[in-house]
Parts: sequence; structure tokens; C-alpha cells
Amino acid sequence: MRSEVRRWWGERWLEVLDEAGPAASRHIQRGQALARRGAVEDLDVQPGRIVGSVPEDRSRPLRVELTVPLASDPAWEAAIDALAGELRFTAALLEGDLPHDLHAALTDAGVVLFPGRNEIVPRCTCPERARLCRHAVAVHVAAGTLIDRDPTLLLVLRGRGRDELLNRVRANRGGDEPGDNVALELSRGLEEARGDLDRIELHPAPVDDPAGLFRHLGDPPGVDDIRPLVALIERAAAGAWRLAAGDGAAAADEELLLAELRAKRVASAEALAEALGREVDAVRGELDRLFEVGAVLRTGAGMRARYRASS
Repeated sequence: MRSEVRRWWGERWLEVLDEAGPAASRHIQRGQALARRGAVEDLDVQPGRIVGSVPEDRSRPLRVELTVPLASDPAWEAAIDALAGELRFTAALLEGDLPHDLHAALTDAGVVLFPGRNEIVPRCTCPERARLCRHAVAVHVAAGTLIDRDPTLLLVLRGRGRDELLNRVRANRGGDEPGDNVALELSRGLEEARGDLDRIELHPAPVDDPAGLFRHLGDPPGVDDIRPLVALIERAAAGAWRLAAGDGAAAADEELLLAELRAKRVASAEALAEALGREVDAVRGELDRLFEVGAVLRTGAGMRARYRASS
């Protein structure tokens, strides 16, 4: 697999190689070159270790293992208490994000996600005597690419998978297990932003499960069937992604049209155009296009056509 990191946690993972000192510089350069050309295979992050193979010798690929200490159970319990008090931390984990304040909260609890140089113990089946051979470097760099894409792998490496951790956080928050409930403080941190917001680098990406956080928090009181709410969240996420991806005004107009149609339940193109302040022909053309893709249902034809949202 080829190596490339873009986010701060991916860069932080690679910084540990700088601690190896000048004596290891040659091995590091050669290992980085191996990773860049995709020489690492079968890479896997597991609790306490990272394993992979480097098939320099095609007849017998070299096996590499990087081991790190697991975080202690008391540290994880403290981390769960800290995460249970901040809803935004749960949202970040569900989205595969690692904001600095979440990292700081875990560190304060005793779960240090990024191991130091002396904590990482490399083992390789190559005959080199160096503690840090080029193959171990290649696996370390390739692991940085995986971690860059999914920082929750750092949780796995220290002993807790994301889903396991979130389940424990939910139990802590809901009182399903012994212990005091932790009150949510939703406003905490909202006043801490400083500087020019326009300079923040954004990396929009579609969400695999837009309603994941909603389901994780449990059924809302008084709601027997959450499926309509889930569908609403998914539609909103799809519209948000179209806007973020650059469809712009067309996507916004489409979402407004569908929202008005849902509010009216059944409507003609003329009624919708009047409510939205748009030209009838433009609205009718957009409704016909939405009908073709299954977003709306239509009865009748021509001036007598009536429309309603498909879901």
C-alpha cells in the first residue's frame, strides 16, 4: 500500500521516526521509499500490535510486527467517563475524526494514543541486526496512511475498538451499568474558537451512516417508529453533501422544492411555484426530472398533474 498522510494525527504518527536519531536515518529513508512504492502488504492494526509483510524476497515475504503497550483498564474507565460528558466527542468518533480536544481528553484520562519511540518494539524476520530495519519503517509509514484515514485505529491499537468504546459510553450515559450518570454539557468549548474561520481547511466527505449518531443515542421518548426520522436525516445528509460537493444553487433549489412539497403533501406545479416565488415552467421541469429519478410521485398529466414526495 502506498503511503500518504494529510491530517494532523497521520503526521503525528510519523513524527516518532524523527526520534530514532541520525544512526537510523539510512534505514528510515529506505523504509519510506519502500512504503511509497506500495511494498507493504497484509497490513493490519490489532490491539497492541501492527502486523504487515514486505515481499522484497518473493519466495519468502518478510513479516513485520510493531508492538505497543495497551492502555490500562483504569485509564479506559476514566476515558469513558470523560467521553460520556461530551456529546461532540461521540459525534467525532462516529465520523472518524480526532479533534485536538478529544485527543487531550483521552490523554488526560491516561489513554495516550500516540506511543513514544521507546514504546514501539519492532520485530522483523529479516537478517538485519539493526533495531529499526527498513522493513519495520515501511510498515510504520504504511500504518500512518491507515491511521490518517481512520484515527479510531489508534483506539484499537491501545486496546479498545471504536464500537466497543461507544457502547460503553452509551451505557455510562444512560445508566445501564453501575455508576453515576454524567450530565451532558453541550455548550462546553463553543466559545473557545479563535482566529480567522475562513482559514480553516475543510475536507468534506460523504457520511456512510448519517443516522448513526441518532441511533446510537437511543429511541427518542414518545416515538414508536424511528424510521421516518431516520429517512429525514438521510435525506438532509444527502442534500448537504450535494451542496458541499459543489452542486450549489441547483441542489438548494431542489431541497427547497421537496421541502415545500412535503409540507403541502400534494400540490400542482403552479401552487409550488407561487409558494416559492419561482417561474412555473422551471418548477414543472424540475418536478418532471425528480419524477424520473423517483424522488417524487405524479398523477395526471400536463396542467392537471399533481405531485407528492415519494417518501
